[in-house]
Amino acid sequence: MRDGTVLVDSATVTTAPKDMLDVARYAVQEIGRMDLDQRLDLIAAGARAIAAEEQAIEDLAVAEAGQARKFARREIGSALDLLDALPDLAEAIRPREVPARSGSTRLEFAPYGVVFGWHSANSPIWVPTLIAASAFAGGNAVLARPSRRVGSTTARVLEALTYRWPLGAVQVVTAPPEDAEALITAPGIGAVVAHASTATCRRHLARLAQAYEGGATMRPYIPEASGNDAMIVLDGADMDRAADAAALGGFANAGQLCMAAKRIIVERAARDEFVPRLIAAVQALVTGPADDERTDVAPIAPAALARAVDDLEEAIAAGGKVITGGGGTAEGDSHPPAAVPLEPTVVLLPRSALHVRLWRDESFAPLRGLAVADDARQAVALANDTPFGLGAAVFGPHEAAMNVATALKGARITVNEGPLYQDPHLVVGGIGDSGLAGARPKVEQLVFARRVHVAAGG
Repeated sequence: MRDGTVLVDSATVTTAPKDMLDVARYAVQEIGRMDLDQRLDLIAAGARAIAAEEQAIEDLAVAEAGQARKFARREIGSALDLLDALPDLAEAIRPREVPARSGSTRLEFAPYGVVFGWHSANSPIWVPTLIAASAFAGGNAVLARPSRRVGSTTARVLEALTYRWPLGAVQVVTAPPEDAEALITAPGIGAVVAHASTATCRRHLARLAQAYEGGATMRPYIPEASGNDAMIVLDGADMDRAADAAALGGFANAGQLCMAAKRIIVERAARDEFVPRLIAAVQALVTGPADDERTDVAPIAPAALARAVDDLEEAIAAGGKVITGGGGTAEGDSHPPAAVPLEPTVVLLPRSALHVRLWRDESFAPLRGLAVADDARQAVALANDTPFGLGAAVFGPHEAAMNVATALKGARITVNEGPLYQDPHLVVGGIGDSGLAGARPKVEQLVFARRVHVAAGG
């Protein structure tokens, strides 16, 4: 069906049946007959198919996920960039001879088998592309569980990506959340990749721990969890560039990105230059319907708005000052009840208020906190004072910015570049409450290393 409900007519993408693991294991055998270059050729064909379907995918992301058109196009571009870069990334898993004291040793990379991908609602295009393409490059099959809010968008992407792959190479899980989550511990699942909140990833890990106590086979669990990234602006930075980066990096996709700049830290000596530019850059963003070409910040779900309002009220009660934004509406005539607008908002927080949720937890809304640091050393301390470790951005003179960058706790650091810098080689990953593996390419994480040694003369 091409209406985006269920792609049961696709030879590759199916709604997962009861015997989906058997189908997936069969697909792994078929994929295993291909070498790495053959798999990469099929992935390249899938990239061309996504490019051909770009408008349809964009329309679905706007209508179903509520993404602003600008951001939907950006996400499709990121997915295509990843697929273009995958051959280079996959060189890391190409079989090769490695040193041996005697005889010869060959390093090979084998698939885990069936990869279960738990996808978040905020990235219905790039995340499923990342997981499926990386898994395929390694020789795996995939069970993809998209959020029910964006299932049609994700299914359309996967159908295009995998139309030439064996039957069952990808199956889209449409079961209710509890039933779908049970697949994390199901026999036959070789690895799990979860793009979700830290709370959800902790729940998954607890479920795995309970299953392991009952004798379940261990499998890699690769969480890509919440972020609370800092963006630091030092004295001497290009203030216009930093302000534009903070506006885009903080409010793209209505602020609903794990890698968004959620805590803005400015060195005191740079405050008077930076803050007015930040206000101007944020005020230049257009809040409006997702389908409007001019829109930068689209409406968000009522639950997200309610959380943002609570966070904003707590921050103000603690001494925070709204320096731009703060306006919103519960339900305007031109917006359906499923989504409501919130004006991009920045709250200047005194040091005494840095205990509030807006600063301590991930804000998944167009609402950001701003703090002033006395100097670069204090800026680093403020940035690192978090259990999250996804990434950070630094703007300033090169030497000073590099000194700060090397002191930051995070797996993806940009220097004089926006936090949403698009480059598939600068992979996303975290430590602490943001993840376990850091910024390692998924194609490397979805295979295991196998060394085969042959005795001299043998």
